[in-house]
Amino acid sequence: MLKTLQKSTALFACIFGFVLAEPAWAADDLSPQQLLNAMTQAERQLNYQLIFVQNDNGNNHALQYRYSLKDNKKYAQMTTMDGVKRDIIQRDDMVSYFNPHIAPFTLKSQYIVDNLPPLLQADFDKLAKYYDFTALGRNRIADRMVQMVRIKPKDNFRYHYVVFIDEETHLLLRSDLLDQDGVLLDQFRVIQFATSETPLPFVESVEQLPFPPLISDKRKAGKTSNWKLSWLPQGFRQMNKTLTTDEEGNRIESRFYSDGLFTFEIFVSDGQQNEAQNGSLRHGATTIYSETINNKEITLIGQLPIGTAKRIVQDLKF
Repeated sequence: MLKTLQKSTALFACIFGFVLAEPAWAADDLSPQQLLNAMTQAERQLNYQLIFVQNDNGNNHALQYRYSLKDNKKYAQMTTMDGVKRDIIQRDDMVSYFNPHIAPFTLKSQYIVDNLPPLLQADFDKLAKYYDFTALGRNRIADRMVQMVRIKPKDNFRYHYVVFIDEETHLLLRSDLLDQDGVLLDQFRVIQFATSETPLPFVESVEQLPFPPLISDKRKAGKTSNWKLSWLPQGFRQMNKTLTTDEEGNRIESRFYSDGLFTFEIFVSDGQQNEAQNGSLRHGATTIYSETINNKEITLIGQLPIGTAKRIVQDLKF
């Protein structure tokens, strides 16, 4: 299966390299921002199934995603297409994970986040203050005509996207996450999809499936130390904070930040790390930056350029 998809990927790469010389917008004549809003609306309101390839740090993974609405409840299923079969199943605000190597479990969540671009849940009216949306013309993905839109930050502290949106259904058929130099960090690319006027057949079996145990977040929203971030790119704000301890009894404080499109988390620990462990690592779109400040181990993990992560950590004040 994967070899077949890889061959298709190579063929598609040749095709996708050229923007079709046709008018920039289709008959509905939506602006880039309106088209992005239509994309997020279609993702939530249509019944559809996709087969897509995710390119993460040069590794291709083929997956199937199905989404449907029934009686005002959301149902979804994500299934791996290669190797060991793994399933993620959503039933309204519950998401269950099935993996043959671990016991199944359930988390409370409004949507499946694994392997899908976070921009599908974005509020582009709010993001317009910090990002520019630019029409790039028409193209062809999965034998469908699409509109291309660039989502680029107004500053140089974040990554940017190029998205390919189906002209008829407004579903996202491809997204490229790029760094400041245009290097591809992550790609979501649909190779086959279908929509339905009625709920998809998988919903019936999902309704009958017993829930695995619900796992709650054991981290506490306790009183944290009086440290703060002196600098953040515009639009980022703190979403939550937690306090926990490691196996050696060291306090670990964490704070989660988001601008509505990209996220990162800061960890501050009493445990000191070897200076040789200080520094940065990037895996695809994920950056890990660590530094010891005031005898505290500071680690940032998130979807940010290394330079941005370094500045945030080094401007942390106690």
